[in-house]
Amino acid sequence: MSEAQKVKANGYGDSVIKQFQTLRSENELCDFKVLAQGRVFEVHRALLAATSDYFRVMFKGVMAESRQDTVDLKGVSADGLQQVIDFIYSGEMTLSGENLTEVINTASHLQVASAIDVCSSYIKSLLTFDNYEELLSIADTYTLDAVVTHWENMIHERFMEFTGTQAFLKMDGDKLSQHLAQNSIRIQSEYQLFLSLDKWFRYQASRYAQDSAKLVGNIRFGLMSEQELTAIRDTDTIKRCPVGQTLLAKGYHYHMDSKKGHPNIDDFCKVRADKPAIVMVHLGTSHMPFQITAFNPVTKNFYCLFSDVNGIRDCRVASVDNFAYICRVVDFGGGTLMSSLFRFDPRHLIGQELRPMRRLRLEFACVSHSRCLYAFGGTTEQFAILDSVECYNVQSNTWDELPPLPAPTHSLAAVSHGPKIYLSGGVSGQDRSIVASFISYDPLTRRYEAKPSMFYPRRLHDMIAFKNKIFALGGITRQGIPLYGQIPIESFDMTTNQWTMLSSTLGGRSVGHYLFLDEGQILSLGHEHHSATEEEMWLYLPDSDSWSKYSRAPQRMSLNSALSTQLYINFFQEKVSSKIMKDK
Repeated sequence: MSEAQKVKANGYGDSVIKQFQTLRSENELCDFKVLAQGRVFEVHRALLAATSDYFRVMFKGVMAESRQDTVDLKGVSADGLQQVIDFIYSGEMTLSGENLTEVINTASHLQVASAIDVCSSYIKSLLTFDNYEELLSIADTYTLDAVVTHWENMIHERFMEFTGTQAFLKMDGDKLSQHLAQNSIRIQSEYQLFLSLDKWFRYQASRYAQDSAKLVGNIRFGLMSEQELTAIRDTDTIKRCPVGQTLLAKGYHYHMDSKKGHPNIDDFCKVRADKPAIVMVHLGTSHMPFQITAFNPVTKNFYCLFSDVNGIRDCRVASVDNFAYICRVVDFGGGTLMSSLFRFDPRHLIGQELRPMRRLRLEFACVSHSRCLYAFGGTTEQFAILDSVECYNVQSNTWDELPPLPAPTHSLAAVSHGPKIYLSGGVSGQDRSIVASFISYDPLTRRYEAKPSMFYPRRLHDMIAFKNKIFALGGITRQGIPLYGQIPIESFDMTTNQWTMLSSTLGGRSVGHYLFLDEGQILSLGHEHHSATEEEMWLYLPDSDSWSKYSRAPQRMSLNSALSTQLYINFFQEKVSSKIMKDK
């Protein structure tokens, strides 16, 4: 015989409740009476104890009424008690503006949590920016946290609409300051937010002295354009608030410093977004421009943040302080190649050329570490393999030479993990063979250290660091290895100092095609998984060694056509939301 197993009857609980309803309606087996304002309700002790903490305590013998068959409730209305008892027996109640308070009062008195939840949901369905005062007063009286949370979310999700209401103008300074400090408020621009705050101050002039410092301090002046900063310079809010004058000057300095190098970064220029977004750099072809696009995981929409007509021969991307630094080789035609360091600013959707690497590199590795960029190896225009290494300091806009690689190498991968940078694979040696090497580089001591080699030699691959492991993904292995167009993912455990082979991906160029997401997932672009197409994004789950489809992009991302990074993007910002891409 088969092993015993537990089986379940569908709808059993609903059936039991209906039977209790029938027993009550026919006054069968009722063993307790509840009174309020002279009205008597025949009920069943067991059901009351199962749904009401008040009655459970009563019937367990803690209260004197446990030895009686009747209780006369004080402080609740008969109509309210009728609704709550009906709810206990059916899960339903009739609510209106007229009986809402007495029903909530009864449900709270009897501690019927499910009834309180239903009342909270009803209040949430009624809540608007016009009727909020009475409903929030009820929520405050009965500690309806779900209603308060819903109200806060309403304000954040519809903040610009909220600023046009009396509720906004009447809000006290401390509460408004809490909202302005949040990344989650949805606004068209920081400039529009400032104008709304200026209106709030003018509504009651005494607020300038009481609240200007704490409120204006929550405006992120670094997110405004120079034209917007000039437009607010002569407002009363700035003139009457010393903090505002200081922050206005910082806003101007952000733009001036950006033109010269790397601006000072703090909360005054932090993008209003809770999580980083997936950002893709598309190299461009004779038919497609160089583009920077972003993916909104909530709406599943793509946005074209930047484009130009430069043709790109090779490209690497890394992020520092929420800037995308793109080391690229620009092809001007006729065989003219030029090294370029391009920085993209998601705050203003602008790009800027910075000081390029000291030498032109193709097929090199690039990684950000401690607010610096590191470029390892690569080849020259004449295909000579390089062992040189350069470090770019974002603050000083300068490149410095570092100790060379142990061997000239191109098409290698690099990843930052903890205090070190890890390098793997590539093409090396006089015979230009693909290698399985794995080494670490310590930026403090400027020394390399050999680690256990990967199982498979590979080039043009990617590496991802996750927890205490480093994953080598994709790429191309050496000819003659019978993998039939596939190449396994490998993971290196930092604690055991060992590699493990996992599931396979398709062989091909994978530089910049993999990205670690905060949820413990690795994103892949293009045709890396066997079932993916060139326009698709898939997720790899390291813990289960499994794959799932994530989304589809408006354009192909295979081979050397795209790379990825993560940046904070405010998709509700007007200049971003207007750049939505339509599917082809």
